[in-house]
Amino acid sequence: MDKLGKKVGLGVGFFLAGVMALSAAQDSGSAGPGKPSPEAGPAVVDHAQGYYHFMLARRYKELAGVYNRGDYIDKAVAEYKLASAADPESLFLRVELAELYWRVSRVGDAIHEAEDVLKVDPDYPDAHRLLARIYWHMLGEAQTEKANKEDLQKAIQHMEALTRVEPSDTDSWQVLGRLYKMNNEGQKAVEAFKKVLNVDPDSKEGLTSLAQLYFDQGDYAGGVELLQKIPEADMDVSLLGTLAYGYSQMRDFDSAVAAYEKALAKDPDNQEVRRYYADALMEMGNTTAGRAEFEKILKADPGDTGTYLRLAQLDRQEGRYDQARKELEHAKTAAQSGESRSQNDIEMKIQYEQALLEDAAGNQGKAIQILQGLAKSSERPEDQYTPAEANNHAIFLERLGMVYREERKYEPALQAFRQIVGLGKDQALAGEQLIVETLRQTHELQKAVAEVDAAVEKYPEERRLRILRAQVTGEMGRVDDAVKRLQALMDNTPADQELYISIAQVYIQAKQYGEAEQAVNKALSYGSKPEEAEFARYLLGSIYERQKKYDMAEEQFKKVLASNPLNAGAANYLGYMLADRGVRLEESLKYIEKAVQIEPNNGAYLDSLGWAYYKMNRYDLAAPKLERAVSLMSDDPTIREHLGYVYLHLGKETQAEQEWERALKDWPQAVSSDFDAEQAAQLQKELDQLKVRLAKDATVQK
Repeated sequence: MDKLGKKVGLGVGFFLAGVMALSAAQDSGSAGPGKPSPEAGPAVVDHAQGYYHFMLARRYKELAGVYNRGDYIDKAVAEYKLASAADPESLFLRVELAELYWRVSRVGDAIHEAEDVLKVDPDYPDAHRLLARIYWHMLGEAQTEKANKEDLQKAIQHMEALTRVEPSDTDSWQVLGRLYKMNNEGQKAVEAFKKVLNVDPDSKEGLTSLAQLYFDQGDYAGGVELLQKIPEADMDVSLLGTLAYGYSQMRDFDSAVAAYEKALAKDPDNQEVRRYYADALMEMGNTTAGRAEFEKILKADPGDTGTYLRLAQLDRQEGRYDQARKELEHAKTAAQSGESRSQNDIEMKIQYEQALLEDAAGNQGKAIQILQGLAKSSERPEDQYTPAEANNHAIFLERLGMVYREERKYEPALQAFRQIVGLGKDQALAGEQLIVETLRQTHELQKAVAEVDAAVEKYPEERRLRILRAQVTGEMGRVDDAVKRLQALMDNTPADQELYISIAQVYIQAKQYGEAEQAVNKALSYGSKPEEAEFARYLLGSIYERQKKYDMAEEQFKKVLASNPLNAGAANYLGYMLADRGVRLEESLKYIEKAVQIEPNNGAYLDSLGWAYYKMNRYDLAAPKLERAVSLMSDDPTIREHLGYVYLHLGKETQAEQEWERALKDWPQAVSSDFDAEQAAQLQKELDQLKVRLAKDATVQK
């Protein structure tokens, strides 16, 4: 620091006692102590004179803040210039003037002054610090995206220079980490925050910033580990909530609930934390306690539309459709009484939830009508969408297409999905995947290949499209080609895990279970995130089951459930596997009932429940479950086969015949690959025997 910078803290109190008198003397035109008269010759370096004018400048700046007078700003600027003239060696004075310019919105002057300082001393830290602050604060102001990017780059440039000059300045590393994060340079941000912790391992801000960055990157375990280093006494409600969120993402709901409870103990009126707390209770299966927390939120704020929507969603998922409708009516009333600027968004959310409710309740026509209205109202003239508007429009179109698809109205479904593609690259990838999935369901694989090839040509850098292309190739029976395509995408990074999972799925479809098993085990070797390991183990369990390695399959499904007790798919698969073999039927029933409790309108789970009852000879309980499953998944041949067996044992032979005929008619077009030619042949044999018996009975009756 220069000489004047070292002197700033000396004599300030003594000087301020007489500053007003000095100011008055200046206003009257007389010279102050040591001030050169207009007749004086060329100025020489005079540190005392520079200090004198610096203190006047500081005082005028203070007065300007108190009285909001522009003339004081002008005087402060003039005094800084006089100070610099008296002490031209002082770069400190010039940065002070630059900061004043910035404070009074003379941004161009501020930048010019600070940059001139760097021309004299390229490593002057205060100039870099000020310029970084200026460019950071300019971000998001009324300017173009290009200008924002340029300002962000300049802010980063000056903070990098500052941390190079002052490597132990943790505040600067902290700011640089945030800037890197804004610029989507995740690894650089990680390194910047680690620099903070290298200097100060207990830095609360450093630990929090790095943990949040890990969360953003999906590394919840790493983020939680960092937050756990902060003493609990130093954690505020926000930090406890962040920690709880990390636990939730790791599916450690017990720890999440405990952290939320600590946060609420500090701030019982924090409804946002209470909402997350209620969700965590729901996730761990404690629906009663979760609902009680939502009721507390409504008691504190009867107009909380979001809570009504959440309760309606829960009621829908649990099959309580009438109660869900009541919650949505409450949400409408609350929304209409509000004065929010986002009123239209709230009304759209309510209508969208209504559409999901009608779809779940089997009223697809009503659901389509609502979704058509939402898609129409979310359109923008000349396709001029903001990113948020495009996302909303895509959501409505996607759901509309999926309801059409449920109704086997494939052409309207494809039309809806193609509109998603037209919304631009951010939405196009999801739209293309929906189109290809639909073409696969209709067994139009050549069209699916052509569609995905065109998408790959348009977006060659998108790996997801290439994975989709390989999956379609495998479905066409070209297994080796599909695997080679997936292997060609590997780069020896953790991202290869997804590719091994895709390879396993290709092999499963081809019934090459040994190869599928190897691929899944390779995927598991990557030490994946909990949710990724969960799916891989589920897949491995299904492979073992198909190979009749039932004990090994059970082990994998139980590992999944140990990690996530609410994994309905694993609970259902394990329960069905036991029931289908006729072993440990009471235990199998518990697993399946858990799956149905989580997803009461899942046709596959209801089929499992009905089949378990059938194996227990409880045909009276089996029939309604299987009938409901058929109504939800009318084109699934396995469910119709099961229902036929139940009808047969109930003495409803004609109805059994009808179900089996429909199963055999549907199976070649069925999306499910579990019902295969061998199973169809066996069912045909039983159907033929049934027809012979029915014919004999008819002859006897005559």
